[in-house]
Amino acid sequence: MGLFNKKNLTVDTTDILPSMTLHDLVCEKLNVFCWCNRCDHNNIIESAQIIERLGGNYPVPEIGRNLRCRKCNNMRDISTRPNWPSYGGQITRHTD
Repeated sequence: MGLFNKKNLTVDTTDILPSMTLHDLVCEKLNVFCWCNRCDHNNIIESAQIIERLGGNYPVPEIGRNLRCRKCNNMRDISTRPNWPSYGGQITRHTD
């Protein structure tokens, strides 16, 4: 089995589902996991706390645009995703 070409995956966006929103996280009782891509600092923000500021329809991957890293003051390169529960083992593996 060959590796995926990332460029080919991003070209056709017709089959991509919409991003999870803050409202979805609240319904699922999940919080937002934030990761600074510059210094690797990470944190968890409660969904209810940030939904007041951004609104329920705000997409979770876009939340990083409104955040600042407490450690290095980075405001441009912060990733956000749902804080999925830990299953005690490896779920996925990243390869280059």
